[in-house]
Amino acid sequence: MKRFLLIPTTFLVSVSPVLCFNPSDVESLLKQVAKQKEWIVCNQCDLSAAKLPDIDLSYADLRGANLSRANLRNADLRETDLREASLRDANLSYAILRGAIFCNTVLPDGEVSNKDC
Repeated sequence: MKRFLLIPTTFLVSVSPVLCFNPSDVESLLKQVAKQKEWIVCNQCDLSAAKLPDIDLSYADLRGANLSRANLRNADLRETDLREASLRDANLSYAILRGAIFCNTVLPDGEVSNKDC
């Protein structure tokens, strides 16, 4: 008599990664960057966990934007208005921050900067 070993089968459900950012906010931002407008405006944008390395956001108005966990490596953020924005856990490696405005801004380490209030 042959014996069969019954092994319970576990079904793995493939879950697509949850997008943290608002795709229309990212699309709008990238369109403005592509047009090289003098002043990029993205107030209250949800750009959390967005991949934006090497982007030029100099002189942009990002007041209240959620940039938590965003990849901003090598980004140009000179003179960017980051008042009330969240940069918690964002990658700012090699980013240019000269002249950026920080007022009630959450920094990558979770501290709040009020240096320009």
